[in-house]
Amino acid sequence: MSDETSFNYTPQPEIPEWRKRLLMWADRIMQLPPLIWLPLLLVAFFNKMALSNLILARGDTYLYFYPYWEAAANALQNGRIPLWNPQLFMGVPFIANSQVGFFYPLNWPLWLLLPIPYAVSVSILVHLFIAGWGAYLAAQRTIYLDRSAALATAVLFALGGYVTAQVEHVNQLQGMAWFPWFFVVLAYAADEKAVSRLVVIGKTALGLATLFALQLLAGHTQTAFMSGVAVLVWGVAMWVVNRLNETTENSLLFRFQYERFKDRVPLALLLGIGLMSLITAIQLIPTLELTQFSSRQGGLTVNEVLSFSLHPLLLAKSLLPAYEQSLFSEYVAVLPITALILAVIGAWQWRNWRGVLPTIALVVVGLLLAVGQFDPLYWLLARLPGFNLFRVPARWLLLYAFGMAMLAGLGWQIVLDRWLLRTLDWRTVPERARENLWQVERPLRIALFIIIGLMLWSVIANFLAAFIPTGPEAPYEAPSLQMVTLWGGELLLIYFLLGAQRLRYFPQARFKVKWFPALPVSPWPLAFISLLVLFVSTRTHSYNNLTTPEAYFDLRPSVTRLQAMAPCRNNPNCNLPPDRMLSLSHIFFDPGDQAEIDTIYAEQLPIPAQQDYTVAIKQKEIVSPNLPMVYGLASVDGFDGGVLPLRAYSEAMRLILPDGVVTTDGRLREQLTAVPAPKWLDLFNARYIITDKTGDLWRKAIPGVNLSIFYDMQHPTTISTGEAVSIGYVPDFTATALYIVTEGVPGMLQVSTTEGASWELEPFAVESGLVRYGWPASDPNLSFFEEAAPTELTLHAKGGDWTAMAATLVNEETLTFLPVSMGNYRQIHSGDVKIYENLDVLPRVLLLHDWQWVDDVAASVAVMDDETFDVRETAVIISQNDISLPEATGVGTGKADIVRYRPEKVVVRTESDTDSMLLLTDAHYPGWEATIDGGPGRIFQADGLFRVVFVPAGTHEITFTFNSLTFSIGGLVSLLGLLIWLVLVVTLFGLERFRMVRI
Repeated sequence: MSDETSFNYTPQPEIPEWRKRLLMWADRIMQLPPLIWLPLLLVAFFNKMALSNLILARGDTYLYFYPYWEAAANALQNGRIPLWNPQLFMGVPFIANSQVGFFYPLNWPLWLLLPIPYAVSVSILVHLFIAGWGAYLAAQRTIYLDRSAALATAVLFALGGYVTAQVEHVNQLQGMAWFPWFFVVLAYAADEKAVSRLVVIGKTALGLATLFALQLLAGHTQTAFMSGVAVLVWGVAMWVVNRLNETTENSLLFRFQYERFKDRVPLALLLGIGLMSLITAIQLIPTLELTQFSSRQGGLTVNEVLSFSLHPLLLAKSLLPAYEQSLFSEYVAVLPITALILAVIGAWQWRNWRGVLPTIALVVVGLLLAVGQFDPLYWLLARLPGFNLFRVPARWLLLYAFGMAMLAGLGWQIVLDRWLLRTLDWRTVPERARENLWQVERPLRIALFIIIGLMLWSVIANFLAAFIPTGPEAPYEAPSLQMVTLWGGELLLIYFLLGAQRLRYFPQARFKVKWFPALPVSPWPLAFISLLVLFVSTRTHSYNNLTTPEAYFDLRPSVTRLQAMAPCRNNPNCNLPPDRMLSLSHIFFDPGDQAEIDTIYAEQLPIPAQQDYTVAIKQKEIVSPNLPMVYGLASVDGFDGGVLPLRAYSEAMRLILPDGVVTTDGRLREQLTAVPAPKWLDLFNARYIITDKTGDLWRKAIPGVNLSIFYDMQHPTTISTGEAVSIGYVPDFTATALYIVTEGVPGMLQVSTTEGASWELEPFAVESGLVRYGWPASDPNLSFFEEAAPTELTLHAKGGDWTAMAATLVNEETLTFLPVSMGNYRQIHSGDVKIYENLDVLPRVLLLHDWQWVDDVAASVAVMDDETFDVRETAVIISQNDISLPEATGVGTGKADIVRYRPEKVVVRTESDTDSMLLLTDAHYPGWEATIDGGPGRIFQADGLFRVVFVPAGTHEITFTFNSLTFSIGGLVSLLGLLIWLVLVVTLFGLERFRMVRI
């Protein structure tokens, strides 16, 4: 293969006239507006999402965005701005959590018009179209591509591996959709010559402000930050281009563009950021306030910032097409090998083509930052403001994906022009092609070396992965033989399509074949190959594994049981809150109706979609982590990877988490190893505990009888020497014995029955770790067993401490049994999961007559962590002792009842014979205010997290109201910002239109 193509070669037959016309018509078809082609291709790739009723039911989409969007939609439909969310984390701000995207303008129509799963699907499709449209315009205006090449850029970006892999992260996709539009605005600033400098600066500032505002309101601040960095990278690269071309023949062209960019963009960027700050103040100010109280206040640690870095051993799998092998979605940036080769061909024009070097800079910076912890520079950046706020360095692949799509579009245009120059009449060739005689061979060789190098790296990585782990989220999987074969096949095919030589039969040659120079064939097959490879290699992405809508809309038994227990289930006028739940279950169990599910969906859904459905219904069974928002329930737990939960919540959860474990994003069930101590569940108003049965036990216990008995191992209870522990709830069951799984030497059992009998029974060892307490037979001559229904069961320890792991009442006459919950719990549901009712739970509000003062949350938690602390008697108030309040008496009687409970307003009526503190076990946060009988009251933070108000003796009505000052101020500032934005739009665009009309 050679750069020279002018030497003698076998003449090629002239292309027939009919073929020329056919090709010209094909070119005209391809020149149709992208607004026609892009939606068609989008529907082809996302056919399941666009043309069926199937839904995305996995990951963050299902567990985070569906619940939050459901709550937001319900609030909007009820005409309410949801300032507060009482359903997760025992109360947190709602709209201050920017990830919800409550003020993002494209969300509201979808929330109001569509069921939430379909609202998400439409949002995904719309934003992929926006991304493609923006990439199309950016390609035309920054590197000056024609329509077909710009369309190639749009397809490779919007439907490429990186963007489509992120569809589960809805707000991230919404932010990424606006990323290419920044370069449309920058191109306008650098190229516009017809209007005044101030007008260009004003329009540029307006465009940048709008784009930054849309990204921030969508709720993915990291994407907005990356967009800002990309703008800076583009500007620095333009300066480099200008310096490198100072002595070339293109110096004037590059210099004029750079001078315009330098003269306009910095000022426009500053003005745009200022205007964006005004427009987004309604979201920005509450969110900034929330960050001061967030568990991540002050930024992330360096290790957190560097988490989820793209491992170098995964580069080949990340960048080359994946066939039937999936990879962690954050690491996916696959493009067809055809596109990678075209990108190298395009990048080869960096000295001669404006915009190419800045685009290359985006690719290089994106890759260098994506590897995160494997890049020494990132260890320094991780400590800088901005970078220290975000995890997942792999998300910098956004810059790589966009830059590669742009370069591949340019490569396509070069190959197309080269073919037109050599196959069509000179007069019919586009003018831009007549001005440039492209050489493709050398960059083609370099591209082949790069691709082969990546393929060889995958072989080397296969050996290194045995010694260097790539992380639990993406364990290394060697490329399959099928994948390597397809890589090689595509590479050879591209070589023969683009290479300037052909292998042909030649009898005089030694091996009867010889390389002959040849004209390049039509490049249009490249487009087909790219689309085919892109389509096939993205089949493993989540949007191709949509499942049945029943995954979201159908209820599971555990959900209906909890809803049935709600105090307002049959009373629309009820004003009481649901008691909280705490889910401790994992999803390692198999649904009891799995066989029926398989029968129903085996012929309707592929296996991955069936698996997603199974996982989804298991998540519904355990009602975790954010699904309580969907079903009108309330939870102690929750999940958020952004500014929630509150720092005070994380501190308070130290009371129930294992030593040294701190939660920064919720998900307590993944960190708790056992049911928390009862007094904390009581304080947290955790009436319902959800667990699974994977740790429970079946044992055969009756000699000679083929009967396995079930033991509920969820609530092991230790009985200390000299103590007596009663089982809180004894079911109405006629039994002959109580079997107990034990650790240690068991003591006596005291039994009282419905008939008034009372026994003290000695344990009988059935086998190791299992004892039997048998009811004494009233007439041993008639029966070995005495049937009786116990009402009280009390365990004693006299000779040493021992632990009752589980207990089951057994009727040995009828061979039936019923497990007994240890502790003060009652099992109210047993299916795929178990639900227990905490019989000692405290109400949401209570009066306390004893309190003490501490300085901060940590001190409060330390006081409460003392074994002698009684949550029912004492409040630990976080404040300096207020001398205006009387000292606690420590004695008194009274009651508190909730009269009205709404997210932003709680009304409580109290009666007490002495001064007391009213404790409302909802999280305290700036903006909560209290009145007592209409007069001012003062809220303190108590017991680490909650609200407490001093209430004088007597009967009073206390009203808690959430009036967010930051929301009010932010709303006014945003109103001003929108007014300025509207004035600028009318002024800048209206006056220009008026001037054009006059001309």
